[in-house]
Amino acid sequence: MDYATVKAAGDAAGYQNSVGQYIRIEGENADKTSSQMLYPRQDQSSPAVYPSSPKVLLNNTIGGTSWQEAGQWVEWSFEVPESGYYNIAAYCKQNFVRGIDVCRRISIDGEVPFAEMSDYGFGYEQSWREDVLSDEEGNPYSFYLEAGTHTLRMEVVLGDMADIISTVQDTVQMLNSIYRQVIYITGVAPDQYRDYQLEASLPGLEAELVEARASLNKAIEALRVTAGRNSDKLTTLLTMQDQLDELIEDQERFVEVLSSYKVNVRACGNWITQVLSQPLQIDRIMVYSPENHQEIPSSGFFSKLGYEIQRLFYSFIVDYNQIGNAIDDEEEGVVLTLWIGTGRDQANVIKALIDENFTSETGINVNVQLVDMNTLLRATLADEGPDVAIQVANTNGIAGAVLNTGNDTPVNYGIRNAVLDLTQFSDYEEVIQRFSESAVVPFSFNGATYALPDTQTFPMMFYRKDILAEIGLEVPTTWDEVKVAMTVLAKNQMEFGMLPNEQTFAMLLFQNGGEYYSENGDRSLLDSDIAVATFKQYCEYYTDYKLDKATSVEERFRTGECPLIISDYTTYNNLQVSAPDIAGLWDFTVVPGVLQEDGTILHSTGSTGLADIIMANTEHPQECWEFLKWWTDAETQTLYGREMESLMGASARVATANLEALANLSWPIKDYRELMQQFEQVEGIPQVPGGYYTWRNVNNAFYSVTTDSSSTGRTQVATPREELMDKIIYVDAEISYKREEFGLPVAEEE
Repeated sequence: MDYATVKAAGDAAGYQNSVGQYIRIEGENADKTSSQMLYPRQDQSSPAVYPSSPKVLLNNTIGGTSWQEAGQWVEWSFEVPESGYYNIAAYCKQNFVRGIDVCRRISIDGEVPFAEMSDYGFGYEQSWREDVLSDEEGNPYSFYLEAGTHTLRMEVVLGDMADIISTVQDTVQMLNSIYRQVIYITGVAPDQYRDYQLEASLPGLEAELVEARASLNKAIEALRVTAGRNSDKLTTLLTMQDQLDELIEDQERFVEVLSSYKVNVRACGNWITQVLSQPLQIDRIMVYSPENHQEIPSSGFFSKLGYEIQRLFYSFIVDYNQIGNAIDDEEEGVVLTLWIGTGRDQANVIKALIDENFTSETGINVNVQLVDMNTLLRATLADEGPDVAIQVANTNGIAGAVLNTGNDTPVNYGIRNAVLDLTQFSDYEEVIQRFSESAVVPFSFNGATYALPDTQTFPMMFYRKDILAEIGLEVPTTWDEVKVAMTVLAKNQMEFGMLPNEQTFAMLLFQNGGEYYSENGDRSLLDSDIAVATFKQYCEYYTDYKLDKATSVEERFRTGECPLIISDYTTYNNLQVSAPDIAGLWDFTVVPGVLQEDGTILHSTGSTGLADIIMANTEHPQECWEFLKWWTDAETQTLYGREMESLMGASARVATANLEALANLSWPIKDYRELMQQFEQVEGIPQVPGGYYTWRNVNNAFYSVTTDSSSTGRTQVATPREELMDKIIYVDAEISYKREEFGLPVAEEE
């Protein structure tokens, strides 16, 4: 029932206003949540938020971007001293989504009190404000509560936006279908001076454009009613509407505006992502007698001014590289310095996990610092480095390392005695079982292992189910089938998406039985017949089959230009979040493979990932090892993965190298099985002294072969064999030079 009916029934029953009551519920003290991802958040933007501090971050709110998906809820318990009518207000912040209200279903004791609470909207405002639950005229709603304990639940709902979003999703699918039909005739880069006779070639085009415009108009009118005529959320849809008007009048205009049409359709897809998000941050909830409304303390101008002056002062004395509380080295007990090179959000989560689950159990204190890992080499040389560093990627400290998509930092540091060999610890063999063998390969050399894997990623094949069904194409399982698929795609003005990089080359090399280096790493094996044949095959995809070498495969997958792509498996997370317009229309599976003599298909691929290392100059090697064991443990990695996903959304799902933790993350079972099927055939790319020269030179050889000779001034076309063999001479020379430098035996010249 609506509010008027409920209120009238209550008045008839003799309900009265409560008197003199004021109950304050702190948002961060929620009793229940729909997900363990909904945890207290820190906010330092206002002195009115309780508790507040201009110096340190305190857990004082709940919600924000972690409380934005439909169906998520938070519940609080509170005690009412006397029966009667109460008003309810929330001190909240909604500065996340402009142009529309974010909605919550508000229920008390498990029931929505009246219809208006089924999708109550919180409008956009730049700062914290008190929002009294009121009708459109601003009259506060009265809630009748009996004396005793009650629960208040707020659940994310889409409200009036649900139907609008559904309409726009349908429209975007129609617009993408139209785009694919047009590029079937014109290609993705049409000649503006050619008459493609689209009206004759596509007789149903105008009717489809009219249908799409009608669907879009319906969404625009509904949005104007819901969000107001001046909402900035209208802009994207109006731009698409104007272009549709233009194209309905003259379909031949597609040739001139095809590129902008694709951009506008993509913008409509991004619009869906924006409005699906319904974040709201809560500091406190007030339940009070109608005559006992109280002003929020410290919310005035001068309070805010003084608070900001204090924040400015502390900004000069607080070490922003230091995450959380700093432990004085002179205190009793061991204090480790930990460097993290990813981001502040990650560092904050890691610090919280350390304080709650590591220091409290082991007594080992950890100072967490967020740094640019490119300074790791210089800091180590100056004896100012950390004890332990996690999430280490390639750094610029070693010449050419930045060109490598793997992680050669641990081995390069290890052979220079800058990081510890972890095999010296007695339980190393037990700890290493947490990871796949391929994850450890890049961090091992000459019997030593210089890092534990932190993350591990590898390529998989993504495919558009709707488009493949439309053109009658099966998902290819071998490279021979891929070549057949390429011809079918080319006939439909589409292509196979695969960017040239080390992971692509390694995938082909491993599937053909090739190897990077000799058994002891003293020379490159990329001059073998298998490697040369693989390199030739690799180049042919970009010379003979004209695959795009630069454009994002993810974007072309979304528009339908590339219904088959090979990309890192973390693309899955990005598509789940950023491409709601194609939700349910795509899937992923193992990469294409090579048919073996026994009839099986080898789907091998390379991998890459971040590393966790212990610096050689640490005074506490055993304590550092205890920390790495804790950090890479399944329980810790699961907690970290869930925290990051709740903080930054599904796109931040951690690609943990711990196999048990990977199984604990929120993968749908079908997708997890596909992931594991590929994981079983992943191989690590080995690292050797001087190995940073390998991919640099292979890549140079690739571009020598695939770049048009007229643009480079060459008199003849480079052949794959000659270019690769020439470059491997440099690779072997660098490997020999480095092995001599480190006192290792050098390969004998043949």
